[in-house]
Amino acid sequence: MKAKIICLLLVMMLAFTCLASCFGDGNGNGGTNNDGGNTDTGNNGGNNTQGGNRPNGIGGGEVDTSEWWNDITYNNTQLIFQMTDNSQMEELESGCRRYLSGEKPGNQDIDRYVAERNENAYQNTNVTVKYNYYPDDSANTHGFAKNITLITEECMNRTDASADMYCNFMTDLLVCSLKGSFANLYSRLHGEGDYTGKNYFNLSNPGYMGELMGSLSLSTDKVYVVASDYFLDLIRAFFVVPVSVNLYNSIANDMIEDFSGDGVKDVNDFFYEVKNGDWTYARLLQYAAKVYKASGDAAAGEQIGDVLGFALGKNGLPAAGLIYTSDAVIINKEWKNETQTYEYSYPAENETLYKVVDAIGNLVQGTGVMYVTNADAGKVGENTPLKGIRNRFTSNNLLFGGIILVGSLEYSVYQNMKEGDNGGFGVVPVPVYEKMEGDKVATQYKTQIHVVGRAGAIAKKTTKFVQCSAFLQYQSSNSTHILNEYYDFNLTYDIADGLDGNVDMLKYIRSNVRTSFDKLFEDAIGFMGQDTNPEADNDRFHARLVYENNAYVIDIRQVYAEVLPTKVAALAKLVIEYDKLPA
Repeated sequence: MKAKIICLLLVMMLAFTCLASCFGDGNGNGGTNNDGGNTDTGNNGGNNTQGGNRPNGIGGGEVDTSEWWNDITYNNTQLIFQMTDNSQMEELESGCRRYLSGEKPGNQDIDRYVAERNENAYQNTNVTVKYNYYPDDSANTHGFAKNITLITEECMNRTDASADMYCNFMTDLLVCSLKGSFANLYSRLHGEGDYTGKNYFNLSNPGYMGELMGSLSLSTDKVYVVASDYFLDLIRAFFVVPVSVNLYNSIANDMIEDFSGDGVKDVNDFFYEVKNGDWTYARLLQYAAKVYKASGDAAAGEQIGDVLGFALGKNGLPAAGLIYTSDAVIINKEWKNETQTYEYSYPAENETLYKVVDAIGNLVQGTGVMYVTNADAGKVGENTPLKGIRNRFTSNNLLFGGIILVGSLEYSVYQNMKEGDNGGFGVVPVPVYEKMEGDKVATQYKTQIHVVGRAGAIAKKTTKFVQCSAFLQYQSSNSTHILNEYYDFNLTYDIADGLDGNVDMLKYIRSNVRTSFDKLFEDAIGFMGQDTNPEADNDRFHARLVYENNAYVIDIRQVYAEVLPTKVAALAKLVIEYDKLPA
């Protein structure tokens, strides 16, 4: 108990340091492991010395302690905030109602903090908010990338009942912004009423996730999507890999050296191995082979009824997790001093991507690793691969529970693992495809914020832009304590409680976060190109990894060569269209 209290105090003292490390330092430096500000060049390409990987002036500044809201003179206003509350294939149960709107009250401190923050926002900014939700009927209707046309039409054909603000999947918002749906947060000339010319956004405030907002922009003078501490679903969309404590401890003596020197070999030693840079695809295969036990089914190859080491579902989540947390540069983003603009391009050859995909191919073919389809999931009573994988993991039949999002750990099935003799679970980052040597070891794990995380935007044609800016500025400036309460206490000491090493591991994951630029704009190119190329969506590189014949692509070189000309043209067109959007 004493150790737990000490850890709790350390987390409290390090909370703000952790945030700065996670979301950049204001000089273009991305997530680091307290290494003095390592620029995240792996995902965005090039040394982006001017403004880093994001537009200038976003995030990393001083906390705004002035009571700027005292200068607000307009009358009380009600804003309409339209949200998606849909869970995409159970990757992440939306936290909009609980953590953002506070309309799904719980009995924890975080719920009280959310309610107090929202009430203070209403009182201090003269703004009240009505939260509307798209029907949570199915992922096919309002799930990921399903809201683009709907939001665009609503923004372009505005009525008095239309939304002033949106909270939706990052990819949906990005594509809508490229279609001219949203207001530029830099602009001081928005609004058609009495409030024209005022803008309350102070984008240098550290409450804004500067790296992520930069990943949603193609310039230094336009930014259409709000990413901040207010949108807690972004934090809940970290890629992670859960570890079964019981299964791990059953093979620990045979698999891991004694790091502690006291003869104790358990999952906490595995956490040490992860931080030492040894959590690779090759090492994962060793664990998978060691834990593998056939179920007795006569069919050849791994079965979902076996005791397995690792499983990959037939969808974009695991492929995206393996590619975009690696060092592969999908789209180059490089600052040009002579033009004071960013330049974007696809590499003519992509040796790092090829290497990563080769490693994924070797992983899929390994003993104790299974590629799970809908049919396989049905054999354990589930209707999707993700549910099937989770079923096997939470019943202690899968050592590493696939690639999931940290918010999914809130599901009761994971919490039930902590009861009785189930052993509980640990959480680690997505493994790397090879061990990196020297000073790179500490920064090689770069946790991806998956694009199903919800962010915000302001409708371009709203007549209440100023009030929207005041409300969102207040919320973004007053949500850090809620983020810390969620991650450092609600997640670390409650949702993932029961394993001392989880405290350090979750801090480590949070302090090594990379941007989503490659994934976001790969998606944008895919979804915006469907009118002229029906396969544009499937031509996204992580989507092309998965074959219809239930296997992963082993050699992506031919695929890359085939789709590259189309993607180069699509990227060029996208940049041109973006340039046409008003600043």
